[in-house]
Amino acid sequence: MIQEFLQSTLPLDSSVTLKRSDTEPDTEIAHARSEAFEIVSDAGETVGFVKAWEDDSSFRGYVHFDSDGNVIDWKVFKDRLQS
Repeated sequence: MIQEFLQSTLPLDSSVTLKRSDTEPDTEIAHARSEAFEIVSDAGETVGFVKAWEDDSSFRGYVHFDSDGNVIDWKVFKDRLQS
């Protein structure tokens, strides 16, 4: 679900894809589900990284890094639940 969330919200060029990384979840946000992704070009080069988390479907976010590990952008999304 996190990957679908990123594909719909992260402003990525059509020449790159998200590839799930094999990393351990962040222990500081263990109550939330977290995943890490590499941003890979069509040529197979890693051009960036994304770490994303989801507490539930109404509270989630990501941090987008360039290939040197510098933060490009981060977003937190909190949906308002209708009563």
